[in-house]
Amino acid sequence: MLSTLKQILSDNWQWRHQIWDLAKMDLVKTYRGAALGKVWLFTKPAVYILVYWFTLSVGMRHSSDVNGQPFLLWLAAGVFPWFFMSDAINRGSDVYHRYSYLVNRIKFPLSVISTFYTLSIMIIFACTMLFTIVVCLLTGVHLSRYLLQLPLVMLVMFVFWVAWSIMLSPLSAVSKDFANLIKTLSMPFFWLSGILFQLDALPPIGQKIMAFNPVAWCVEAVRDCFVYKQWFWQRPDELIPFLIVFAVVVLLAVRNYRRLHKEVPDVL
Repeated sequence: MLSTLKQILSDNWQWRHQIWDLAKMDLVKTYRGAALGKVWLFTKPAVYILVYWFTLSVGMRHSSDVNGQPFLLWLAAGVFPWFFMSDAINRGSDVYHRYSYLVNRIKFPLSVISTFYTLSIMIIFACTMLFTIVVCLLTGVHLSRYLLQLPLVMLVMFVFWVAWSIMLSPLSAVSKDFANLIKTLSMPFFWLSGILFQLDALPPIGQKIMAFNPVAWCVEAVRDCFVYKQWFWQRPDELIPFLIVFAVVVLLAVRNYRRLHKEVPDVL
């Protein structure tokens, strides 16, 4: 397994320039032909945030400030990361079907596909985070020094969801039923990961279980930067379970890649 891990890392390093080019091409392809172009990067998340805000604040009358920060900022700091992770869960788990023309190219390393796809959606996520910061500055919302950890949080998220894609894409290529199962789990991830509610509201046993949910950790880590104003490593009761899940995902990614990456082109 160690040799396979070295191969994955080596392939990604050797193809690093192509990864960046392919990520940019994927973004261009996504919004090609749209009159508003890059505006669509923000339109869909912004509409969803406004709908959730209206539903929770007006319909359910649940819109009190969180840790002295506006409820809308707390909501944005959860929904923006979710859009990135939603794409990583749904499409990132089945990238070999999405880019089958690359799978069948001779000597093209399959792990690179997971990397450049995750990078392309990470660019969108980075733009939404920058947009959030700008809006905070324009509206007078105080930003603290804890925002400095945001690039590190995003890097951790990037590596984790690349490993997630490498772990599941070979299985999805072999079985479409597995791909459909992963897509089905996307909605439960959304409703059970503290995106629309505070995890502190759960009973202690629920919080311990939720600590092993990578989506919940990512959302809370981003909110640490904007709302909770603390370093994410100051919550070891949540960080340690996440690192355990992280290690398991990496190990399974290496195992599945080693066993199945040669069979994927034949299956597709």
